[in-house]
Amino acid sequence: MEAAEKALQALVGRLPGIGAAALISREGVPLATAGMEEDMADTLAALASGMCALANRLSNNLTNSAVRHLRVDLDSQDLVFAPTGSGAVLAVLRRDGASEAGIDRLREEAQRL
Repeated sequence: MEAAEKALQALVGRLPGIGAAALISREGVPLATAGMEEDMADTLAALASGMCALANRLSNNLTNSAVRHLRVDLDSQDLVFAPTGSGAVLAVLRRDGASEAGIDRLREEAQRL
């Protein structure tokens, strides 16, 4: 198992409420996954690539600042995209009821990837 997959598995085990994670390139390619099937990783990668590019463009036009994270709330879970220190995007699926404070910790963890 490569280092990125080990790091994601450790992240999923360490942060409460996270069920799955994927590390995604800026181009929308899954680089590593933990707890999800390949089809889901491909779908998340395409979504992350488009959403993050649009959010960055909007942020630069409005405030000339970086996007901290994007969040999609679903009925039983949420999906959070956070930029990493390497320029990739960390996508995580969080179970319903995961704390809001967990997003701050998730952003900190993403910056280490």
